[in-house]
Amino acid sequence: MKWIGQAYNVYAVFIGMTSYEATGGKFKQSRLTQIYCLVINAICLTLLPKAFWQSAKLMSAADWMPSYMAFTPYIMFSTNYAAIAYILISRCYRDSMLLDLQRITLEVNREMLRTGKKMNSLIRRMFFLKTFTLTYSCLSYILAVLVYQWRAQSWSNLFNGLLVNISLTILVVTTFFYFVSLMHVARGFDFVNQQLEDIVSSQSMDFKKKAHELRSLWALHSNLSNTARRINKHYGPQMLALRFDYFIFSVINCCIGTIYSNSDQESSFEKFFGSLLYWARSVDFFLNDYICNLVTEYQSQPKFFATEGSMSNELSSYLIYESSTRLDLLVCGLYPVNKAKWLEMVASIVVHSIMLFQFHLVMRGGHRNH
Repeated sequence: MKWIGQAYNVYAVFIGMTSYEATGGKFKQSRLTQIYCLVINAICLTLLPKAFWQSAKLMSAADWMPSYMAFTPYIMFSTNYAAIAYILISRCYRDSMLLDLQRITLEVNREMLRTGKKMNSLIRRMFFLKTFTLTYSCLSYILAVLVYQWRAQSWSNLFNGLLVNISLTILVVTTFFYFVSLMHVARGFDFVNQQLEDIVSSQSMDFKKKAHELRSLWALHSNLSNTARRINKHYGPQMLALRFDYFIFSVINCCIGTIYSNSDQESSFEKFFGSLLYWARSVDFFLNDYICNLVTEYQSQPKFFATEGSMSNELSSYLIYESSTRLDLLVCGLYPVNKAKWLEMVASIVVHSIMLFQFHLVMRGGHRNH
């Protein structure tokens, strides 16, 4: 797992998302990486509007695209640029979270190594699934230049396509940092729950040792809660921008993708390639809501086992503290992030996609009548 994080850290530095490099398990930045990221950000923010405009123009002029829906690519790419610009401009807030994440990760790793605990299998599977969807999305965006733009008439169009698709990977790599941050917090809360159960049920541990372990768990639980709140605070506006971008992306792509799939002028391979990218990004975004839901679930997990036997003052105090500490991970104070909210968003995407497709059917019928 460590090498996966390092690989994506290298890619994040390459596309200018962070100036911190992962070296020896720690995040460090140099003057060179700071200058490099600043230059890459300036180039991206300056050249990307023209590249997006050119891509929207080419998509609107495609043979399979109805003329009355030519405005949709411009809306989608404008939203993409706004989200990417905000992510790059707010890089300093994301970088500051890397140092907080480093501290809490080292603390959790140290405690798990000391007690011999292993990572929860569910968290491990989610991490590998997130890695797969992220890898597939990034590779697909880059390969899409060869799949869809191999007929480009000039090197300028090819360069614009490459700039656009590499920039679009910023949207999915950002969610990976958010996911990994909360994953380590969820891993920490799961360790606290396991360790607390071991302490309560242990017959060999004396009273003084139990009190010491409870104080350590109390401190770790407090650090994890504070870290989760800081992650939610710093990533909240970014995730709000990304959620709006994903909503627009899903609605428009669902509609024009249906139109594109019914076209006889394009190959089946290109249609299959585009649909897989759409669903991979959907699963990738769903995992962000799922890990956030998992953090709150592990943090507020009931401790019925602790009340079965005799209870010391230290244990009683800890349980009162934990029961009174609840994580309200609201995005910009607007809405909670969980599986239920994801399903509500999917329902909204389906409804708006159907409305847009109905507009297409009505307009197509009107054109045929003429």
